[in-house]
Amino acid sequence: MISGTRYRLTLEINRQTRLAQEIARAQAEISSQKKILAPSDDPIGAARVSQIAQAQANEEAWLRNLSVAEGLAARGNNNLTSIASALDRANELMLSARNETYSAADRAVFAQELRGIADDVASLMAARDDRGEPLFRSNAELQIPVSAGITLSPVAGYAALFEGIPATTGPAALGDILRDAADAVEIADPAARAAAITVSLDDVQAGQTRIRAARSDQGVRAARIDSIVDRLEESKITLAGQRIDIEGVDMPEAIARMQSRDLSLKAAQAIFANVNQSTLFDLLR
Repeated sequence: MISGTRYRLTLEINRQTRLAQEIARAQAEISSQKKILAPSDDPIGAARVSQIAQAQANEEAWLRNLSVAEGLAARGNNNLTSIASALDRANELMLSARNETYSAADRAVFAQELRGIADDVASLMAARDDRGEPLFRSNAELQIPVSAGITLSPVAGYAALFEGIPATTGPAALGDILRDAADAVEIADPAARAAAITVSLDDVQAGQTRIRAARSDQGVRAARIDSIVDRLEESKITLAGQRIDIEGVDMPEAIARMQSRDLSLKAAQAIFANVNQSTLFDLLR
C-alpha cells in the first residue's frame, strides 16, 4: 500500500515538474519570440536559420558599404557639376575676350577671373572625402564590395576625368587649359592674342566635352548603386520573412499553451497539497 502510494506521488511530482518545464519553455519562446531556442529543438531549422543569419550579416555590411558609395557618388556628381559650371563661365569669358573692343584693362579682368576659375576647379578636383582620402583618386579607382563577388567604383579616377584632354596642341590637363586661356587673353599683340584665344577657346570647349561625358558616366554609377541598394533591401525583407517562418513563435498559441499549463500546474499543486496533508494512518485505512 505504502509502496503504491509512494509510486503515485513520484508520478505526480514528475508530472508537475514537466508542466513547470513546459511553462518555462513557453515563457522563453514568448520573451525571445523564437520557437528554436537551441539547435536540438530543430537541427535542420537551426542550420537554415544560421545560414540566413550569415546572409543577413553580409547584406548589412554591403548596405553600409553602399551608403558610403552613395555619399561618394553624390559628392563626385556635385563637384563635376560645379566644374561644368566653371567651364561654362570660362567659355563665356573667352568668347568675350575675342572681341577687340575690350581694352587691355578689361582683358586683365577677364584673365584674373579665369585664373580664379582655374583655382576653384583645382580645389574641386583635389577634394577629399570624409576619410581624408582623395575623392578623385590619382591611382586606381576605389573599389567597394557591395555583394558576393561584386565591387563598384562610385567615382572615376583623376586622370580619366581631368587629364589627357584632346587639346589643340596635344593631350592636356584641365587646369593647364584654364591657365593657358588666362595667359592668352593678356597677350599684347592683337594677332597673336587672337590666335591664342582661338586655340584656348577650342581647348576649353574640349574640356567641357570631357566633363559632360564624366557627368553622364557619374549618373550611370549612381544608378547602379541605387539598383543594388534596392535589390538588397528587397532581399532583406525576404530573408527576414524566411527566418520568421522557420524560428518565429506563434504568440497567441504560445500564450494559450502557457496559460493552459499554468492552470494545470496550479490545480495539480492544490490537489497534491491536500493529499500530502493526510497522515500515515489515513493512508493505511
